[in-house]
Amino acid sequence: MTTMKHIHYLILAALLFALLAPLHAVGPEHPTILKEPADWRFEGMAIPPGFAPDIKLTGTEEIRFAPGMFDTRSSNYFTYVVVIMADGAPELGAADLKDFLEKYYRGLSIAVGRGKGLSPDPAQMKTVVNPAPPGPDAKQSFAAEVVFFDSFTDGRKISLNVEALVVPRPASKQTCLILMVSPSSKDAAVWQTLRDIGRKATRNAMGAN
Repeated sequence: MTTMKHIHYLILAALLFALLAPLHAVGPEHPTILKEPADWRFEGMAIPPGFAPDIKLTGTEEIRFAPGMFDTRSSNYFTYVVVIMADGAPELGAADLKDFLEKYYRGLSIAVGRGKGLSPDPAQMKTVVNPAPPGPDAKQSFAAEVVFFDSFTDGRKISLNVEALVVPRPASKQTCLILMVSPSSKDAAVWQTLRDIGRKATRNAMGAN
């Protein structure tokens, strides 16, 4: 059973790559901020991606997908971490994050859905962003909730919990945006893992400054 689940995950991961490859410019091949966990699959892209060209930020994106990311029965379903390295050191407040998340997830759902014959409703994909207590190295922290249609699997409507950290990198004229994402409730065990990854990514961003 474990082997079959692993094969299923690999097939879905390959589908993700095939669907998104034409939609974004080539990003980093190797992680500079999201260096772990090693068993979470890595992907790099340019920002803005082709599926959301109206995003205001420019730079690069690093992503780590949890094992079971595309398995709707997994406790890690749609759980992953994103790091955006935004050029020009932009200030990122709640309104900026809301704009980014709505454009990103609407574009992602619609683009993938188009390739699978699905038509998710963009009007339903809304985002709420609230300030949160900042971490030791993050200038700002936010908690967000994103309504998303999962076009990667069966098009189901889900609510994604997002914890965001904003880490300035003035020496390199960048702003690092770290996004921890999962539909699991905030008291689920997976959030301990996500926050640990977020703390390590924050240290890496500060160390690489």
